[in-house]
Amino acid sequence: MIKNVINPSNFDVEFRKISRNKRGIAKSRIDFENINVEAKIRLVMFLISKVSSLDSVVYRILFWEKDEKIEEHLLKNIDKRQYIKTKSYKNGARAGVIFIKEKAFEPNFLKFILLRHFNFELAKEPSLNIRVQLAVNNKDKFSILFDIYDDRGCYAYYF
Repeated sequence: MIKNVINPSNFDVEFRKISRNKRGIAKSRIDFENINVEAKIRLVMFLISKVSSLDSVVYRILFWEKDEKIEEHLLKNIDKRQYIKTKSYKNGARAGVIFIKEKAFEPNFLKFILLRHFNFELAKEPSLNIRVQLAVNNKDKFSILFDIYDDRGCYAYYF
């Protein structure tokens, strides 16, 4: 059974269940390859802003950069209590993983990470080699999990 609330401790297990399960989950693929970076960011922010009674937003960020670069560029403005680094980057062998939990949706942070994510794919600066997955937890209704795989699109799972 899939839990209604995703948090850093159950994100990996629940994401695996959601991406494989067909029962009780609506899955969509959003293709935004042909729109500019600003429009991609606005689209993702629009979809999140339409969630009423938002309980929390949990980010799972996979990174292929030195830990120091991620901490310097991505985490410098985040309270250390809000994030957990569960895996360090191992020089091509495996991605590093960071979880960030927000009680409220912070649009500026989402813009910040999506701009760097999309710019990496387009070889523009500022950029970071990251993959962004985020769970938008809704208090009494369904929740949404986004897997923004690159600048071409994302998967959205509604459960």
